[in-house]
Amino acid sequence: MIDNLQHASAAPLDVAGILEGLRAEVRARRLAQGQTEEGPLERDLRRSLDEIELHRVISAHWPLLGKTVPQRVVALLNKLVRRYLRWYINPIVEQQNAYNDAVARALRLLAEAYGDLGEQIAGCQASGVRSQESGDGKARPQSPGPSLAAPVSRPQSHVQTRALTEPPVRFPDLELRALEPQLGLRERVSAHWPLPATTLPQRVIASANKLVRRYLRWYINPVVAQQNAANAATTVVLLALIRLDAERRAQVAALRAAKL
Repeated sequence: MIDNLQHASAAPLDVAGILEGLRAEVRARRLAQGQTEEGPLERDLRRSLDEIELHRVISAHWPLLGKTVPQRVVALLNKLVRRYLRWYINPIVEQQNAYNDAVARALRLLAEAYGDLGEQIAGCQASGVRSQESGDGKARPQSPGPSLAAPVSRPQSHVQTRALTEPPVRFPDLELRALEPQLGLRERVSAHWPLPATTLPQRVIASANKLVRRYLRWYINPVVAQQNAANAATTVVLLALIRLDAERRAQVAALRAAKL
């Protein structure tokens, strides 16, 4: 028995096969519950949401290792500096983590809402097909055509008067598309920016600040890199949601056109 356990533990796990089996089970469960199977946009969105979980939490403390004696001395000095600066850096990191957590939860709720909307659209499409099939064999009542002598029910003046009271039309889908390039431009945070100086005292202070910034690169740059990774993952989810929004709007427009 011990030999069998050792053999089983030594056997490599087929991770790909296990994941594929789990995906097949989820698909079968969704079909059994009357839900539609995930499309490519939904799968991309789910993967990008999983990617957010990998980069959502930012840490200001990571191992500072050194192999040689000088490297260990430098690492010890950096640890002391980092411990002293906890009062300054840690609250910033905690606030950013709280924001990242709220954004991740909001994006997951949006994904669930779009998934529920997709189920409703699929249900409406299915009921429309069933009603059309059931009504094909029945004679449809002929609606009386408009009489030429009848007055026009909605004259142009009435339309213009009502248009004055209507709220302005917005196109959020077009606004979302316009935001796509801005997401790519704003997602990266930089820890290095110009330190301008005109007078001699300002140049001395700027030079000292540059030296301090260069020394603290080991501390600040990893935090910024983690935040950039989280921002990039959030951008991917937002772009996936924009594509899914366009698909859902197209499906709703098709349903409205079919009812006309």
